[in-house]
Amino acid sequence: MAIRPRGELAERLGGRDKRELIQSMLVRSPHNAATEKLMVALEAYPLIHLLLASEHPTKIWVLDRGEKVSSAGILTPAMRERRWHSTNLSIDDCEGLTDAAPGLVAMVTSWKSVLVMRHEFAHVITTFFTPDQRAALTQLFLRARTINQFTEPLARESIGEYVACAISGFFFDDLREALLHLDPFLYRFVSRLLGRAEDLSRVITSDEWSRSC
Repeated sequence: MAIRPRGELAERLGGRDKRELIQSMLVRSPHNAATEKLMVALEAYPLIHLLLASEHPTKIWVLDRGEKVSSAGILTPAMRERRWHSTNLSIDDCEGLTDAAPGLVAMVTSWKSVLVMRHEFAHVITTFFTPDQRAALTQLFLRARTINQFTEPLARESIGEYVACAISGFFFDDLREALLHLDPFLYRFVSRLLGRAEDLSRVITSDEWSRSC
């Protein structure tokens, strides 16, 4: 994440809170319970991540029980046709999908699981990683693959899944402890990533408060 002038970020935030930023990205939710679960899931992320995602823009489509990922209206034909991972999964074999197209990031998620929602949003925030962050992640992933040390099978599939599993798991005590035990290098990467984002979030909200006074 490239560091921008804090005053500029505060101005772009415009006094919005996390829920307002999440709502601005939400294109469709099947009912209030699904919307509230999405709010709970994504409020765990630093404010700056929600701001940058909303500006990209990111569009979020929440599925109801029994709905297929391919039914989401925000997907492009290319997204629907793509195959995923080493097993060539179709999108309807997945509980969620995050993919980029010109001008937007589409995030489709089941509403059944907070973990799935957080995992898909972790993919969103990787779209604004810096080149240095991507290079560091590549080295960490290659190391983990060499020693075959992953927190779960999905994390083996790609660098994107490797870091998304780590970021989303960081918000759960047991998964965070497992990451620290199995891959302390990735643990430190994610800890610094989220810590710096929280620090910047506090700064820009402080700037916003100062101007309002």
